[in-house]
Amino acid sequence: MFTWFTRARVWYSSQPTLIFEAVTLGLALLVGLLVMPALIYLAGVYTLKEYANGGLFALYFDYLKGLVELRPSCWVVLFGPFAFLSLVRLCRLVLRKL
Repeated sequence: MFTWFTRARVWYSSQPTLIFEAVTLGLALLVGLLVMPALIYLAGVYTLKEYANGGLFALYFDYLKGLVELRPSCWVVLFGPFAFLSLVRLCRLVLRKL
């Protein structure tokens, strides 16, 4: 059932370092671009009620507009997953060295 996942994981881990890091960056940016705004919207609806400018797609529009206007908050959301992944990898490296 999950053979495609196993094959993708084997392919991903067998890549040279540069390609591995480029794919990791690309996937993390894709999560930051598509998944994080939806999670922020859901958390906001749960805690603060409805989004003031509309629904989920209005939030996506405001988010993409913020990226174009170089708003730091939008760029933090975009690079957040990669920064978190890098922090986890750094902590694993430090703990292996201890």
